[in-house]
Amino acid sequence: MKKNTFRLLLAFILVLNLGVAQNLKSLDVDVKFYQKIKMSDGIKLSSNVYIPVDSKEKHPVILIITPYISDENHSRGLFFARNGYVLITVDSRGRGNSEGEFIPFENDGKDGYDIVNWISKQPWCDGNIGMLGGSYRGMTQWLTLKHFPKNLKTIIPIASVGPGRDFPKYNNIFSSYSLRWLMFTSGKTYNGNLFAQDFWKVKQEKLYTSGIPFNKYDSIVGFHNKIFQKWLEHPTHDTYWKNFYLTPKENYRINIPILSITGHFDGDQMGTLLYYKSHMEYGNTNAKKNHYLLIGPWSHGGTRNPKNELGGLKFGKNAVINMNQLYLDWFDWTLKGGKEPAQLKNRVMYYEMGSNQWKHAADINSISNGEMVLYLSSLHSNAKDVFFSGDLAEEPSDDDLEPDSITYNPFLREGINNPSYKDNSDNNYISQDYINDGNILIYTSIPFEENTTVNGKIKLEAYISMNVEDTDLRFTAYEITSENKSIFLQEDFLRAKYRNSLEKAEKVSKDKIVRYTLEGRNMFSRIIKKGSRIRLVFSTVDSPNYQKNYNYWKDSAYQSNEHSQKAQLKLYHNTKYPSRVILPIYIEDDGVK
Repeated sequence: MKKNTFRLLLAFILVLNLGVAQNLKSLDVDVKFYQKIKMSDGIKLSSNVYIPVDSKEKHPVILIITPYISDENHSRGLFFARNGYVLITVDSRGRGNSEGEFIPFENDGKDGYDIVNWISKQPWCDGNIGMLGGSYRGMTQWLTLKHFPKNLKTIIPIASVGPGRDFPKYNNIFSSYSLRWLMFTSGKTYNGNLFAQDFWKVKQEKLYTSGIPFNKYDSIVGFHNKIFQKWLEHPTHDTYWKNFYLTPKENYRINIPILSITGHFDGDQMGTLLYYKSHMEYGNTNAKKNHYLLIGPWSHGGTRNPKNELGGLKFGKNAVINMNQLYLDWFDWTLKGGKEPAQLKNRVMYYEMGSNQWKHAADINSISNGEMVLYLSSLHSNAKDVFFSGDLAEEPSDDDLEPDSITYNPFLREGINNPSYKDNSDNNYISQDYINDGNILIYTSIPFEENTTVNGKIKLEAYISMNVEDTDLRFTAYEITSENKSIFLQEDFLRAKYRNSLEKAEKVSKDKIVRYTLEGRNMFSRIIKKGSRIRLVFSTVDSPNYQKNYNYWKDSAYQSNEHSQKAQLKLYHNTKYPSRVILPIYIEDDGVK
């Protein structure tokens, strides 16, 4: 009796963990491994196909195209096959068991089009195909949609990479991570051990301290990477990068339901929102009504595996969504004609941190309806000490104050010791270690008189002069609670020569006062509690994590310490040069913030 009870309990747990539908007849699944799909140029891609067992019926199909080897989708293949779908996972061209060469971004759309057409002709396909996947796999959905295969009926792009905008560079500043990822996806194998952090931390610090140009990074790693070099040849947002986005006409042609998913702390939030906002601007009315956006309090990985804790921040249990169930409900609606998912309360769903509640809006522009403007000042301080910081005030200073100043000398290599770089703790979003770094400017507001909802991106408009033709600027914003706890809100970077456009570099006129606008990297939603203050930290970008700017007029990929220049920056804040922070806020209809 006890043995039978144990077996029943074990079976129940197994079914529960797999998230299998109630009508499940069998846990068994038919799998066709290493099926070859011929592309229009003759290259054959490898796929694994998961089919409901003992079924002679045709089914809707869910497609995942991955550069990370199809084995990663085995559990998901079982889940969907057990719920009445065929799932097919395809190794990207040149990866895993697929033929050809993997060149990121360049073949994914055309291959996706060929794959969808091939699937539509298979005996197990009922003609309805959806796509699923996150990060690179999310971007691949948009690139496939750009070719408009007729049997593609829906997509769920999650944390979609924005080529040239958030990866491999942000605001035209390349990340050291870009080469790490290229090596992770090089050759045919998974390369998981190569991807490990320790090896790359040593290599990027060696590049940073050696003073050699960024384009030599692959030689330090030990493998000349032609894709890395190709990317560096496109430092601006030129035609090469623009070709990976839908044109206005292509956005207007979209006629399928879309569920876009990202997180407040997702490193590819920009890519997700670029695709989303472009469709909202240029799409046709009917299609836009069926494009939903979900934004949770998640990191990049958390968009697929949500948790209620991140970097020391705590959220409610409701932050943990059953993503498999959401995907299933979405596909049941869009591919099987079922009910619209109950989770979709409106077209935009976002998590409000602080209250730990899900909020809903008809469009992303309506999540904020006002602004709070705070002006930088340092009437009683030089703004370099957290205990005697500058101010964020409601009015600009009437006095013709001397500007605050910082110096960035790339030759000193101070960034390797900066707390903001060295902080790898599990509490990195609530750390205040950065206050030990003296080469920054700090501005703090008075305590808020009431709870204030900040929804969107914090913007910094700063009037700055510098003695060099280029450097990289950075700001970070925090909430400082009444208990003096620090909560990370947002940051942004800007390369000075791209201050007016990412498409064209312009020299900075030495010692001329110029307004620089840093628009915020990620949007977020948070209630700033009564008694809390806003703290702004301004600095240059000096970190082994990023391409180093040696402050002279040459593409930073090819600059070296040999010609480095010391940058002296002055930040002005008075009635003539009103440097300010702009917080997007939401005010309830009754006038209470």
